[in-house]
Formats: sequence, C-alpha cells, structure tokens
Amino acid sequence: MKKQLLKLCLAAGLVVSPMMAFAFEFGVVDAGQIFNKYNETQKTKKVLEGQKEKLQKDLESRKAAVQKLDDDYLATAKKIQELRDAKKEKEAQALEAKLKDLRQQLASKQGELQKFFEESQKALYEMEEKEMGALSKNLDEKVDAVIKQIALKHKMKAVFEKRFFYYGEEATVKDITEEVLQGLNKK
Repeated sequence: MKKQLLKLCLAAGLVVSPMMAFAFEFGVVDAGQIFNKYNETQKTKKVLEGQKEKLQKDLESRKAAVQKLDDDYLATAKKIQELRDAKKEKEAQALEAKLKDLRQQLASKQGELQKFFEESQKALYEMEEKEMGALSKNLDEKVDAVIKQIALKHKMKAVFEKRFFYYGEEATVKDITEEVLQGLNKK
C-alpha cells in the first residue's frame, strides 16, 4: 500500500513538474501604460504644456490689446453720437478721423490675432508631433530591449501586447508591464 501511494505521488510529481516549469510561458505588456508612465514621456509633456501656457499668455495679451482698441472705438463712436444728439456737428466731425483710424487699427489687430492663433496652433501641433514622435521611436527601441531582457530572465517563449492577447490560461501568462516600466525608468 505504501509502495503504491509512493508510486502514485511520484507519478503525480512527474506530471505536475513540467507544468510548473513552464508556469509563465508567455508575457504581456500594456504599451499604452508604458508610454504614459515613462519618465521621458512625463518630461516631454511638461515641456509641451509649458509651451502651450506661454502661447496662451501671449494670446491673452493680444486679445486684451484688441479689446482695448474695441473699447476705445466704441467710446469714440458713443461720444460722436452724443455730440450729434447735442447738435454739435462740428465737434462730432472732428472725431470722425479718429473713429476711422481706430476702425482700421481694430480690423488690423483682429486679423493679426486670428493669424497668430492659427500659426501658434499649427506650431504647437508640429512641435507635439515631432517631440512625441521622436520619444515614441526612441521608446520603442528601449522597450524592445527591456522586454527581451525580462523575457529571458523569466524564460518566456513570447511577449505580446496586452490588447492583442485575447485568451490564455492565467497560469501560463504573466503581465510584465510594471517590470518593463521599472527597467525603463531606471535607465
């Protein structure tokens, strides 16, 4: 009886041990999480936010200048109307040239403001594309190296992007996203 129990335990051990040896045959990583939590991504986002804030302040300053001109224009137009209502046509006509000049300045400044807004948006978009594109390319190379290193350490047969891995037994799949992040942020 003891011999049979021993043989049964030994047989069970032989059956289970290969399964245990290959407990994590495959790995998965969340590329989006890696990109978002990577230190260099955070630094690049801060630089871009700084540029965005700088452009926003410049835009607000230009808007304030246009608003001041608009206020001056409206005040002058109101003054002319008041003079005409008070039958002071000569004084009203004297302000007509100023009103015309303010109208031209206002139209010019509004055009400049619109042009600045469009150009700054384009420049910001191009900068973001350039910076994030370069970061993404650089990150891809680094991620590949770190994933390979971790996969070899864990003796994994393959590592997949998490969103493309639809099914697998939990015992054979390991999420190595945090390990990859630690490896990247250490460098």
